[in-house]
Amino acid sequence: MASSVKIISEEKIKPSSPTPETQKHLKFSFLDQLALPVYVPVLLFYAPGGDHNQTSKSHRLKASLSKALAQYYPFAGRVQDNNVSIHCNDEGAIYVEAQVNCRLSNVLNQLNVDSLNQFLPFSVASSDSAKGCILLVQTTSFQCGGITIGLLMSHKITDASSISSFINTWTTIAVAGDDSNATISQLPLPEFIGDSVLQPPQDFQVATPTSDTGIHAKGVTKRLVFEGSKITALKAKAASARVEQPTRVEAVAGLIWKCAIAASKSTSGVSKASVLGQAVNLRKRLEPILSDTSIGNLLGFITPETKAGAAEIELQEVVGLLREEIAEFKKSGYKKYQDTEAYLEFFKTMTDPDGPYSSNKNFYLCSSWSRFGFYETDFGWGCPVWFIGGLSMFSNFFLLMDTRDGRGIEALVTLSEQDMAVFQSDEHLLAFASFNPDVIQVADSKGSSTVCEGKSTSEVAVGSDVQVPSV
Repeated sequence: MASSVKIISEEKIKPSSPTPETQKHLKFSFLDQLALPVYVPVLLFYAPGGDHNQTSKSHRLKASLSKALAQYYPFAGRVQDNNVSIHCNDEGAIYVEAQVNCRLSNVLNQLNVDSLNQFLPFSVASSDSAKGCILLVQTTSFQCGGITIGLLMSHKITDASSISSFINTWTTIAVAGDDSNATISQLPLPEFIGDSVLQPPQDFQVATPTSDTGIHAKGVTKRLVFEGSKITALKAKAASARVEQPTRVEAVAGLIWKCAIAASKSTSGVSKASVLGQAVNLRKRLEPILSDTSIGNLLGFITPETKAGAAEIELQEVVGLLREEIAEFKKSGYKKYQDTEAYLEFFKTMTDPDGPYSSNKNFYLCSSWSRFGFYETDFGWGCPVWFIGGLSMFSNFFLLMDTRDGRGIEALVTLSEQDMAVFQSDEHLLAFASFNPDVIQVADSKGSSTVCEGKSTSEVAVGSDVQVPSV
C-alpha cells in the first residue's frame, strides 16, 4: 500500500469519573513484573456501516472510552519508574485520530504485514508525553468510510484475556449509547488483583531469553491462514494413540513448530534441541479460581522439548509432547506460580545452562488468542471484517488467532530471514496453510457487514457472510 497515514489530532481521554484515593496505586504481581516493558498491538478493521459520519463515530468512540476507563481505571494511569506499580492518576489514555487516502480494500486485498504499524500509535508511544502510558488508541478513517481501531496496551498489566475483557466493555458501552449507565451497572466488574494473589518472591532477578536463543533477534514475519477444512485434515494427521483427538491449537502449533525445527536444521546444519514455550491461561487453575475479568499477566508456560540430534520429527510426536506438558500443568504444574519456594526453584531451572533459554537450544514462543471473541467487537457499525493482534518484535514467535468464521486459524510466524526462506516452502506446511491470502473479497453488489451476536444496533443489518460494499 503506497498511501500513507496522516495524523489529524492527538488528545488524552480521561475516565468519566475520578478514581477514589484508596485505589490510586496498583502493585504488580510477580508475573506483571516479569512481563517485558512492551506494548501489545491490536488492530480491528471495520467496513463502512450505516453511519458514514466520521465525526459521529469519533464522538461515540471517545465518550464510551471515557466511561470504560472509569471501570478500568489503571489503564488511564502510568507505570511507575520502579516497575512495581501503576499510579492510577487518571492522566488518561492517549487517543490519536488519523486519515489515509485509500480504500479499505487497498489494504486488505494487497496485505503487507509490515505496513500495518502505521495504523497503530507507535510514533506517539515513543514520545516523552506517553512515558509510562498503559493504553494508546489510534483510529484511522478510509476514503470509503471504513475505519481501523488500533490499540497499544502495556504488557506490564495485560494479557490477551485482559485486552479482550476491556474491549468487550468498551464496545458494550458504545452500542448502549444514551443507555450506557444502565448497561454499565450490569457489566461484570474487572478485578485488578495485582500482588494480592501472585506476590513477588524476595530478591529475584528477571531472566529473559538471551540473543543466542534467537528470540530477541530481528526476524521476518509472515501471515498464514489454515482454513477450517484444512484443520480438520491436519487434526486427523496429528492424531495418534498418545493424542486421539488433538485440538485445533495443538495441531496448528505442532505443525508450525515441526516446520520451524526443520528450517533451523536446514540452514544451520545442526539439529539442536528445541523448546516451545506455550502460554497457558492461569485464571481457572489458581486457588482460588479467578474470574475471566481478572486483569493482569495471568499466564503460565509449558515448555515441551525435542532432543538434539534427532532425525526428522513427526507431527504426531510434537503434538504428543504438547499434550503431555499440558496434562502435567493441569495436574500440578500451575502450583509453582502461587508457591514462592516452588517458583524460585522453577526459576532456577529456567536460567540454568541446560534450561529452556540455553544457547544450545532453539527456543520458540507460541501464544494463542483463539476463542477470545475479537470478531464480536461491535462499536455500533457491525463486526470487524478483519482482526490482527500481537505483531511481533521478536524472532522465533508464533501467534495463533481465529479466522472470521471461527473455524480456521490465522497465524503470524516470525523467524530469522534464513529460516523463513526454508519454512515458507515446506511442503508439509503448504499442504494445510496458505501464505497471506486476501482478507476480504469485495462484492460487486450492495451488502452489509455482519452484526455481532449478543449486541444490537439499528445502524447495520444482519448478514451471515460478510459482503463488504464499496470498501
